[in-house]
Amino acid sequence: MKQKTPDPGPGEHAGVRPSAPAPRKSKGLSLEIPALLAGLVLGAAAALYWAGSASDQQAETQARQLRAELVSHQAELAGMRAQLDALTGRLVVEESTRKGLEATLQATQSELGQARDQLAFFDQLLPPGPKGAISIRALDIERLGPTLQYKVLLMRNAQDDRPFKGHMQFVASGVQQGKAVKITLQPALAPGSADPAAAGGAEGQDLVFDQFLRSGGLLSVPEDFTPQAVTLNILEGGALRVSRKVNLPAPE
Repeated sequence: MKQKTPDPGPGEHAGVRPSAPAPRKSKGLSLEIPALLAGLVLGAAAALYWAGSASDQQAETQARQLRAELVSHQAELAGMRAQLDALTGRLVVEESTRKGLEATLQATQSELGQARDQLAFFDQLLPPGPKGAISIRALDIERLGPTLQYKVLLMRNAQDDRPFKGHMQFVASGVQQGKAVKITLQPALAPGSADPAAAGGAEGQDLVFDQFLRSGGLLSVPEDFTPQAVTLNILEGGALRVSRKVNLPAPE
């Protein structure tokens, strides 16, 4: 029996061999490409993360520096405010002191003007004495409770620049226990003082002045003595330079 030759399949022709199949691509190459892409993506992500971290660290460092500068500037501002407050307080005190001094100066100038006016008035009433003479230009004595209050203005026509140094002495004439007597009056004691020299008067009755002196004070009067007149003596080294007598009105 004859063997049947198989029919040629599709694409096959008689007498022609079928071509060899095309070689397949390697599986390893197909796996390397995605791995390479993944590595690139991871590297890019790591680079971005590192860049972001470095940027964050730099920003944090700058922020810390700015905060430190802010704290320093706030401290400087607080110090400057404290200095301003201190200077303002000092200025207020100095302004108050200045106004007080101005008021005192004005009052002193006013008193000096009044004293000059009084001096000019007394100069018109009484002509000045000879060179070096001491004169009592005004003397006023009046009763004030159990004491006598006096006011006196002394003048000196000086020959040189040396001040006059002397003493005031008040001698009262009156009645004591029905008899006429004379008593040297002492300055009234100041409160809490047991020393007559520390009482009122021109430095405990002592006198030191150049051209004129205005003084006043209180004189102590014994309880059983009724003064009728008071004589002021100006002494220099025990010598009487000038005196004046003032009669007192009878007590009411």
